[in-house]
Amino acid sequence: MSKVDGGQQFGGGGGGEAVETRPPVSPELLEEEQEAQAEIAELKRTVASLREELAAANEAVAAVERRSQIEQEVSRANAVDLETACLLTEVAIAGMDEPDVAIAVRELRSKKPFLFAGGSGAKRTGGSLMSAMVQRGRSEDLDTMAGEARASGDRGALLRYLQARRACC
Repeated sequence: MSKVDGGQQFGGGGGGEAVETRPPVSPELLEEEQEAQAEIAELKRTVASLREELAAANEAVAAVERRSQIEQEVSRANAVDLETACLLTEVAIAGMDEPDVAIAVRELRSKKPFLFAGGSGAKRTGGSLMSAMVQRGRSEDLDTMAGEARASGDRGALLRYLQARRACC
């Protein structure tokens, strides 16, 4: 039996099953549904894109934090050429199963002592630069070095300037 408007019942085709009839769907409703589905798909694409951007940002933050940690360790180890020591440390860390900045810096210091103050090459090279500046006694050299360090933002240039200033002043 089937129900139709007003609760009237009509006998019909035999199986005793109730058949519901749906009102026809208007084209406006179909269009709204399609627009909603398109909007959902666009939002899903946006979410996926934002997740990718977040992952990239997290990787960038991790790289900056790692670089900062490397610079701190290399600085504590009295590196003469901070930039070179940092780059070599990054390479060493990239090859490690479990990255450890302190171990990488210790290994670098033992393999390349000339990059660090107290190593055999650092005293010889740094001393000759400082003694040459002291012999010349020209404050313009210090001013030039300070200007270059300030303009470039290069930590190596700043380190050379500070060492030269310490040696002559």
